[in-house]
Amino acid sequence: MSLSRKGSFALVAVLVGIVFFTALPQSHARVGGRPPSFTLPAVAGGPTRGRFRLEDHLGRHPIVILFWATWCGPCRQEMPYYQSLAERHAASGLQIVAISMDGPSTIAQAGSMARRLNLRFPILSDLDTTVSSAMNPRRAAPFSVWINREGRIVAEREGFALSERDAIAQGIASLVAP
Repeated sequence: MSLSRKGSFALVAVLVGIVFFTALPQSHARVGGRPPSFTLPAVAGGPTRGRFRLEDHLGRHPIVILFWATWCGPCRQEMPYYQSLAERHAASGLQIVAISMDGPSTIAQAGSMARRLNLRFPILSDLDTTVSSAMNPRRAAPFSVWINREGRIVAEREGFALSERDAIAQGIASLVAP
């Protein structure tokens, strides 16, 4: 191969690499950054109706976004605990919203599951996985994103164990503090 041909091949390889890597979806849920805007529908039969628009709350209230699924055992433990935190910190404006990562075959169970768990915060459907892919690209369940009053992500948590309740309560208390 001639030198000019090698140079041309290298240039093409670099350009293809740049195009490929810039075209990949990037996780927008980075601590210190702002979450991507989204509007999602409430799951059928859940505690709320209509659509939830993040922009209506961002920069006004502390927000916790929970990613969960009906098939996730730790999620079923975590969600009622976050409901109790929502009640405890209601006067501080804490907004909790859960995004179901259930697919078409199980999404219909999300509303009834939320009712069985006595949840009152919005339970949303992300069937096309746009929000989950942007904020929770590993699709971990449970996974939470904590957003402060200024609209910045201050923490991400993966997993849940009952032994973590005190640490989560302390973190939420700091999140809602003026």
